[in-house]
Amino acid sequence: MQKKESLAQVAPASAKAAVKPAAKRRVPQQERGIKTIEVILKAAGQEIARGGLGKLTTKRIAEAAGLSVGGLYEYFPNKEAVVHALASQWLQQVKDAVAAIHPSKTGCTDLIRYLGMVYAAVKPLYQQVPGVSELITLLSSVPALKALEHEIDLQVKALLTDAIQFLVPYVDKDHCGVMARTMTILDHHILIESIMRDPAHAELFESHRLICHHALASHMMLLNEQGRLAKPRPEAPPDVT
Repeated sequence: MQKKESLAQVAPASAKAAVKPAAKRRVPQQERGIKTIEVILKAAGQEIARGGLGKLTTKRIAEAAGLSVGGLYEYFPNKEAVVHALASQWLQQVKDAVAAIHPSKTGCTDLIRYLGMVYAAVKPLYQQVPGVSELITLLSSVPALKALEHEIDLQVKALLTDAIQFLVPYVDKDHCGVMARTMTILDHHILIESIMRDPAHAELFESHRLICHHALASHMMLLNEQGRLAKPRPEAPPDVT
């Protein structure tokens, strides 16, 4: 019989394939059940932050959540399913943060300001979510989570592309899409470096981010102005006098 892999074995350090987590055993419909899910996920994040994925067990999660192991199993069949749900929740929060500050909602008319707003909106999700550094690393090594991240990435890219095109309407959509992806990669890695890996140089990372944002925005605004000037002007109506 093949031995089932544990979460520790599928953690990033091992770079082994993950066991796809099973579906939740209970889909909560009432407020109490939804709150219980939130408590479980928060407890799991705290346990990951405290001891890493290698020490994570359903028993530890249940104790931190104030539940019995049996009570936890009513919602999640194993710890892999809990981690999958936690990572999914974090990715959804990133998407929601980006969606909430679309220029059509905030009234923002300046691309440089918008780039700063996006960064400020997602930064707390890298700073304040327990266990997020472990989750981010796991996203690139567990197939099920990698697929989920790719799906959310596409949705975030679409949101950013639409917002950028809203602000620079004379730049073609493909160019705005590449700008959106560039911005996502830049912000993501600066946040990882400045918060998780090298906080001693956080101010320098922030300074460099601002330089990059200004350069990207200036380039896009120049293209927008060139596109506006190149657009054919409507012909004047014929003189009938």
